[in-house]
Amino acid sequence: MTLATALNRFEWQKLRLTKSAVLRMLIAGTAWGLMMSAGLAGMALWNDGMICLDDTMMTTAVSVAAGILAIGPIAAFGRR
Repeated sequence: MTLATALNRFEWQKLRLTKSAVLRMLIAGTAWGLMMSAGLAGMALWNDGMICLDDTMMTTAVSVAAGILAIGPIAAFGRR
């Protein structure tokens, strides 16, 4: 009930996607995805003693895409 009330009071017209917001979204999401994939590759190296390149490429692609979709809007529209 509280979430519905907050969403009804939110001013959706203020969300304008500018070039700087898109750039901030892409940079933040890509950085988050690269750091996440580096951490996962480090864990794989620690556990297995080697890194599978196919797994690393797929993990990087998924992490960057998830970062742009999840972290990007927070970076673009986050309040300061």
